[in-house]
Amino acid sequence: MLPSWLRARSSACSLPRPLMQLFTSNPETVAIGQTALRIICLGFVVSAVSTTSSGALEGLGKGAESLVISLCRYIVFIMPLAAVLCHFLGANGVWHAFWITEVLSAIVAYPVYRKAVGKC
Repeated sequence: MLPSWLRARSSACSLPRPLMQLFTSNPETVAIGQTALRIICLGFVVSAVSTTSSGALEGLGKGAESLVISLCRYIVFIMPLAAVLCHFLGANGVWHAFWITEVLSAIVAYPVYRKAVGKC
């Protein structure tokens, strides 16, 4: 049996229309949501690195390090990327900003975590 995270990612990438139809019957909203899910799901797996690292650091009492990762994820990367990509790609640029942010945040999270907890 596949792990639940892999099933969720696979569903979002391969079945975006039925997933969107769970929340709305408006065809325009379904179409936009379908596109958004297909693009955003590209970052689902890699997002585990930053979210897990941030949560673990918080649990270990290393709030400043956790904050660095969270700020990268929610402010430092996503906002400028969304603004720039939206200019070139329209609304789809915002969706692309999500997966790019996840990749960049994972790149930041790995060394921050390693430095904070020492080499494992």
